[in-house]
Amino acid sequence: MKLSKFMIKNIISVAALFIVAISLLFAGCTKKTESELRKEKDSLEQAEYDEIIRELIDSNLIRQRDSTDIYGTGNFDYRDSLDSYHRGYSIPRDSIYKVWNTQAFQLLNELIKKKPIEPGPYLDRGNHFQNIKFYREAISDYNEYIRMTQSNHSAYMNRGNAYERFKIYDSAMADYNMVLYLKPDDTIANFNKGNIYDILGKPDSAVFQYDTVIFKDPRLAKGYYNRGTSYLAQRKFKEAARDWEQAILLNRTYEAELRPKINRIRPLIK
Repeated sequence: MKLSKFMIKNIISVAALFIVAISLLFAGCTKKTESELRKEKDSLEQAEYDEIIRELIDSNLIRQRDSTDIYGTGNFDYRDSLDSYHRGYSIPRDSIYKVWNTQAFQLLNELIKKKPIEPGPYLDRGNHFQNIKFYREAISDYNEYIRMTQSNHSAYMNRGNAYERFKIYDSAMADYNMVLYLKPDDTIANFNKGNIYDILGKPDSAVFQYDTVIFKDPRLAKGYYNRGTSYLAQRKFKEAARDWEQAILLNRTYEAELRPKINRIRPLIK
């Protein structure tokens, strides 16, 4: 059967439309596949990104201890030597007060019994209690001391340390604020407040505290160390790397710890 020219034209037109439709269909499928591949790639990158964050934000990186572990020098009331303070590194407390010292307790108990209105022995005994991790007893003695003497910023600092170790963070914050009221140039109180904000998952507030620490003492390596950690929690990788580099510059002992972490986040810096 011979087809007319009209029929041939119609068949060609239909075939052309079919080809166009198939092309559009495949193009749509291709676009969808590309979109899916892009999503899959993004998902893999996000997973790698999250893995790096989880690896870096751990208990060893975010300081979970208070100032006595960072600045402790063996002094009874946690005062800091300038050397250890600016290095920002922990010095082992070689004092006898790290263990239960029966003789010291007997002496302090006798002093308190003889002169219960004398504040000094309460502070000393509170420090002794804190060093052996009897935080409840330490807080009780600090309360007695502060009831009689409200002007000693060290007493508020020490009680704040005990509250912080006891994980009573609101009370610790109140005591650190009192330290800053009595001694505005103090940096340890700001440092400890920053640490608490880190623990509570509030890196913005932590950064503000470390900003204040660094403003007061630009040589404090541990300030840059901790602020870098808070920046990491904010996923501000450039700022974190910058602060860790500064911490290393001020204290070379940080090199072994921080250099691998800096290298780990380099690919995440945009």
